[in-house]
Amino acid sequence: MKKILYILIVIGLLVGSSVLFVPSYLSTSTNVDTIEIIVPQGASLNTVSNTLLDKGIIKSKIWFRYKAKAAGVDRKIKPGTYSIPSNSTLNDIFELLEKGIPDKPVILTIPEGFTLYQIAQKVEELGFGTKDEFIEATQKYFDNGNYDFDTKNLYFNLEGYLYPDTYHFTEKQPVEDIVKRLAQTMDNVFTDEYKNRAKELNLSIHDILTVASLIEREAKHDGERSAVSGVIYNRLEKDMLLQIDATVIYGVGKGKEHKSDIYTSDLEKPTPFNSYKVIGLPPGPIASPSKASIHAALYPEDHEYLYYVLSEKEDGHVFTKTYDEHLKYVDKYRNRNKK
Repeated sequence: MKKILYILIVIGLLVGSSVLFVPSYLSTSTNVDTIEIIVPQGASLNTVSNTLLDKGIIKSKIWFRYKAKAAGVDRKIKPGTYSIPSNSTLNDIFELLEKGIPDKPVILTIPEGFTLYQIAQKVEELGFGTKDEFIEATQKYFDNGNYDFDTKNLYFNLEGYLYPDTYHFTEKQPVEDIVKRLAQTMDNVFTDEYKNRAKELNLSIHDILTVASLIEREAKHDGERSAVSGVIYNRLEKDMLLQIDATVIYGVGKGKEHKSDIYTSDLEKPTPFNSYKVIGLPPGPIASPSKASIHAALYPEDHEYLYYVLSEKEDGHVFTKTYDEHLKYVDKYRNRNKK
């Protein structure tokens, strides 16, 4: 009986000491040096706790989340770059997260029709990281995503999948965050209506983005996007070459060189994107299309036009049904033969 009583006393002492010691132990950071962490906009308590544990700042995610919820911090987390000193308490960390240490805001504007490589250059110019780091981040995002299209002839797997818009980031935003934001914004463009419409056309999202990118580079203004779309589909239906200069430029430059003029010799170069040589759609998008171009790709204008030529006088393209009629307008406006 005395032995049992002794054991109970020992257990009681252990429990009592753990109640006093464990919370104190778990509530103090473990980092020896000051460690910097980045909390992105909209980060959840779970995300923050994972970051702190990965950086070796806290000892237990469960304890951190428990204490944070008890203190109401889970609803007050502010984005920013935080320097966590050694021997910080959880309360010290909570105070930082609630107060927020905002970085200098940086605006990233991606024009409609930009290629992935141009976006990477823009990211580098703004100081987020090198263009190579950005491109590598796009590949990692692709590898971890649920993309199911053929990448054999693509120069950049996420070409066309980064939405062109104006974004607000902070100066220390990781390139991975930027890629994720741009890609998810493009994902959000494809509503259920758009996805269902693509199925009606018997086309994949990849096909739609490819057509949309062609429209983006070809249409002079919003009013003719659906008309250009109609020409593309009419040509595809008749197994005609699309003969779109922008695809040739993209292929010759392997997605990197971006020029406005091409030579006749460029039209002869055998690339998967040369729509003067290869019938059908190119293997993937050649630029980042806007929502307007995506809409036009899903809802092409119903007409019989097969050609168009740019006319500065008409502030846009002149559309024609026959090649002879097309040649007359080419001669009239003295432009090199375009659809």
